[in-house]
Amino acid sequence: MKLNVLERILLGNMLSKCESDFTTLRLVRQVRETLSFSDREAKMLNFIPDGKTLNWNPAADLEIGEVEILISDTVAGIIKKMLTDLNDAAKLTEQFFSLYEKFIANEIV
Repeated sequence: MKLNVLERILLGNMLSKCESDFTTLRLVRQVRETLSFSDREAKMLNFIPDGKTLNWNPAADLEIGEVEILISDTVAGIIKKMLTDLNDAAKLTEQFFSLYEKFIANEIV
């Protein structure tokens, strides 16, 4: 699945809260590692924490664009459940809109 910088950050944060059995957590950890940024990407993006937010170089964001991330069916199911739970609880925010479209809305159409 092709994901941009914000989507990679959001998914990494979501998956860090996953609770499951050992085997599933191993799969989640592998996906989280693929979501992380290479040294080159991190230098280009120049991440700057600002309180509760994280800022980065928007020009580098455009240059990096969307990156193909392999997500197993098991982890995709976990992500779908987390996004569905946020939606059902009316806690889905604008940040998650593109992730919701990619994981859930495109399947409905």
